[in-house]
Amino acid sequence: MRFKAVTAARLAFRALFLGGGVLQIASSVDVHILKVGREMPFAPPILIFLIAIALMAWSLRLDLPWSGWRRIGLMTYPLYLLHDVVGAALLGVMVRAGLPHLVSMVIVGATVRAGALLSSLGFPNYSTLAAIL
Repeated sequence: MRFKAVTAARLAFRALFLGGGVLQIASSVDVHILKVGREMPFAPPILIFLIAIALMAWSLRLDLPWSGWRRIGLMTYPLYLLHDVVGAALLGVMVRAGLPHLVSMVIVGATVRAGALLSSLGFPNYSTLAAIL
């Protein structure tokens, strides 16, 4: 893959968008604190975001012919939809039930990833569900 030169403008835009992502996550954590009624750490979701961005940038430098990358790409939009609504609801239920926040985050993260994977594989098959119902 051919890369464009690093310029001050490109670096400024990258910093702007990374900063915007971090602010969005911090704002979401504030909202989830109000919903759950308990303090939650800001660092884990921000670190996960920054690590994911770094891995994506690093992957551009690699030649990765594995066909599974397409499946992972197909998971991104369902994951985006599931993690914010379903994930927040599950997290709230688990934290209110007394589970530690970080343990709850791991369980919720695995659950929404599994849902995104199923969605990328075509489940649920709505035509089959309609025939059953």
